[in-house]
Amino acid sequence: MTKPLSLPTFDSLPNSEEIVQISQWLNEAGLSSLELSNAQGTHLRICVETAETPAGGSEQYNALEPSVLNAPAETGVTVTAPYFGHLLLHSPVTKEAFAPVGSSVCTGAIVAILEIEGVTLPVTASDNGIVADVLAKEGELIGYGQPILTLQPA
Repeated sequence: MTKPLSLPTFDSLPNSEEIVQISQWLNEAGLSSLELSNAQGTHLRICVETAETPAGGSEQYNALEPSVLNAPAETGVTVTAPYFGHLLLHSPVTKEAFAPVGSSVCTGAIVAILEIEGVTLPVTASDNGIVADVLAKEGELIGYGQPILTLQPA
Protein backbone atom coordinates (compact mmCIF):
# COMPACT_ATOMS: atom_id res chain seq x y z
CA MET A 1 0.00 0.00 0.00
CA THR A 2 1.34 3.42 -0.91
CA LYS A 3 1.52 6.33 1.47
CA PRO A 4 -1.19 8.97 0.79
CA LEU A 5 -0.03 12.13 -0.91
CA SER A 6 0.70 14.91 1.57
CA LEU A 7 0.34 18.40 0.16
CA PRO A 8 2.01 21.37 1.82
CA THR A 9 -0.29 23.81 3.63
CA PHE A 10 1.00 26.55 1.36
CA ASP A 11 1.53 29.01 4.21
CA SER A 12 4.95 29.62 2.67
CA LEU A 13 6.63 28.82 -0.61
CA PRO A 14 7.76 25.22 -1.13
CA ASN A 15 11.46 24.49 -0.77
CA SER A 16 13.57 23.44 -3.75
CA GLU A 17 13.08 19.70 -3.10
CA GLU A 18 9.29 20.12 -3.02
CA ILE A 19 9.36 22.13 -6.26
CA VAL A 20 11.37 19.38 -7.95
CA GLN A 21 8.82 16.77 -6.76
CA ILE A 22 5.87 18.89 -7.94
CA SER A 23 7.58 19.38 -11.31
CA GLN A 24 8.04 15.63 -11.67
CA TRP A 25 4.35 15.04 -10.87
CA LEU A 26 3.33 17.64 -13.46
CA ASN A 27 5.51 16.00 -16.10
CA GLU A 28 4.17 12.52 -15.26
CA ALA A 29 0.59 13.84 -15.52
CA GLY A 30 1.30 15.43 -18.90
CA LEU A 31 0.78 18.95 -17.53
CA SER A 32 3.03 21.90 -18.29
CA SER A 33 2.14 24.20 -15.38
CA LEU A 34 0.49 24.55 -11.99
CA GLU A 35 -0.66 27.75 -10.33
CA LEU A 36 -1.58 27.98 -6.65
CA SER A 37 -2.67 30.84 -4.41
CA ASN A 38 -3.77 31.12 -0.80
CA ALA A 39 -5.88 33.49 1.30
CA GLN A 40 -2.79 35.46 2.36
CA GLY A 41 -2.11 36.44 -1.28
CA THR A 42 0.83 34.13 -1.89
CA HIS A 43 0.96 32.95 -5.51
CA LEU A 44 3.09 30.18 -6.97
CA ARG A 45 3.35 29.16 -10.61
CA ILE A 46 5.47 26.20 -11.65
CA CYS A 47 6.08 25.59 -15.35
CA VAL A 48 7.94 22.59 -16.71
CA GLU A 49 9.56 22.39 -20.09
CA THR A 50 8.44 19.59 -22.34
CA ALA A 51 9.60 18.25 -25.68
CA GLU A 52 8.95 20.36 -28.77
CA THR A 53 6.55 19.42 -31.54
CA PRO A 54 8.43 17.28 -34.11
CA ALA A 55 9.82 19.15 -37.11
CA GLY A 56 8.52 18.62 -40.62
CA GLY A 57 4.83 19.39 -40.09
CA SER A 58 4.04 15.92 -38.83
CA GLU A 59 0.50 15.30 -37.64
CA GLN A 60 1.93 13.56 -34.58
CA TYR A 61 3.09 15.50 -31.53
CA ASN A 62 4.57 14.70 -28.16
CA ALA A 63 1.89 13.53 -25.73
CA LEU A 64 3.50 15.55 -22.92
CA GLU A 65 2.82 18.85 -24.68
CA PRO A 66 -0.68 18.87 -26.20
CA SER A 67 -1.50 22.45 -25.21
CA VAL A 68 -0.37 23.75 -28.58
CA LEU A 69 -0.08 21.98 -31.88
CA ASN A 70 1.71 24.18 -34.40
CA ALA A 71 -0.09 23.94 -37.69
CA PRO A 72 1.29 25.23 -41.00
CA ALA A 73 1.75 29.04 -41.03
CA GLU A 74 -1.24 29.66 -43.30
CA THR A 75 -3.65 28.16 -40.76
CA GLY A 76 -2.07 29.59 -37.61
CA VAL A 77 -1.79 27.79 -34.30
CA THR A 78 -4.35 25.39 -32.87
CA VAL A 79 -4.69 25.52 -29.09
CA THR A 80 -5.61 22.10 -27.74
CA ALA A 81 -6.68 20.76 -24.36
CA PRO A 82 -3.77 20.05 -22.01
CA TYR A 83 -6.03 17.71 -20.02
CA PHE A 84 -9.67 16.61 -20.08
CA GLY A 85 -12.70 18.29 -18.54
CA HIS A 86 -15.70 20.47 -19.20
CA LEU A 87 -14.79 23.53 -21.26
CA LEU A 88 -15.41 27.00 -19.88
CA LEU A 89 -15.00 29.74 -22.49
CA HIS A 90 -16.32 32.42 -20.11
CA SER A 91 -15.05 33.45 -16.69
CA PRO A 92 -17.23 31.86 -14.01
CA VAL A 93 -16.90 35.08 -11.98
CA THR A 94 -17.33 37.90 -14.54
CA LYS A 95 -19.16 35.87 -17.24
CA GLU A 96 -16.91 37.55 -19.85
CA ALA A 97 -15.42 35.47 -22.66
CA PHE A 98 -11.75 34.64 -22.16
CA ALA A 99 -10.88 34.86 -25.85
CA PRO A 100 -13.75 35.69 -28.23
CA VAL A 101 -13.23 35.49 -31.99
CA GLY A 102 -11.33 38.55 -33.17
CA SER A 103 -9.69 39.26 -29.82
CA SER A 104 -5.94 39.62 -29.46
CA VAL A 105 -4.17 37.32 -26.99
CA CYS A 106 -0.62 37.25 -25.66
CA THR A 107 1.59 34.28 -24.96
CA GLY A 108 0.52 32.70 -21.67
CA ALA A 109 -2.92 34.35 -21.62
CA ILE A 110 -5.78 32.17 -20.41
CA VAL A 111 -8.05 31.43 -23.39
CA ALA A 112 -10.30 28.86 -21.65
CA ILE A 113 -10.60 26.74 -18.52
CA LEU A 114 -11.13 23.01 -18.14
CA GLU A 115 -13.13 21.91 -15.10
CA ILE A 116 -13.50 18.43 -13.70
CA GLU A 117 -15.03 17.74 -10.28
CA GLY A 118 -14.31 21.24 -8.98
CA VAL A 119 -10.69 21.29 -10.17
CA THR A 120 -9.94 23.88 -12.84
CA LEU A 121 -6.98 23.99 -15.21
CA PRO A 122 -6.20 26.94 -17.45
CA VAL A 123 -5.76 26.57 -21.19
CA THR A 124 -3.19 29.15 -22.30
CA ALA A 125 -2.01 30.62 -25.59
CA SER A 126 1.51 29.63 -26.60
CA ASP A 127 1.92 32.54 -29.00
CA ASN A 128 0.70 36.05 -29.53
CA GLY A 129 -2.17 36.11 -31.99
CA ILE A 130 -5.74 36.90 -32.89
CA VAL A 131 -8.46 34.34 -32.16
CA ALA A 132 -9.61 33.16 -35.59
CA ASP A 133 -12.09 30.45 -34.61
CA VAL A 134 -13.45 28.72 -31.52
CA LEU A 135 -13.68 25.02 -32.34
CA ALA A 136 -15.34 23.68 -29.18
CA LYS A 137 -18.53 24.57 -27.33
CA GLU A 138 -19.05 25.94 -23.82
CA GLY A 139 -19.70 23.13 -21.32
CA GLU A 140 -18.61 20.41 -23.74
CA LEU A 141 -16.61 17.52 -22.28
CA ILE A 142 -13.21 17.96 -23.91
CA GLY A 143 -10.70 15.16 -24.33
CA TYR A 144 -6.95 15.35 -23.90
CA GLY A 145 -5.41 17.04 -26.97
CA GLN A 146 -8.77 18.07 -28.51
CA PRO A 147 -8.59 21.36 -30.48
CA ILE A 148 -10.26 24.29 -28.69
CA LEU A 149 -9.45 27.33 -30.83
CA THR A 150 -7.16 28.64 -33.54
CA LEU A 151 -4.92 31.69 -33.46
CA GLN A 152 -3.66 33.69 -36.41
CA PRO A 153 -0.22 35.28 -35.92
CA ALA A 154 -0.48 38.92 -34.89
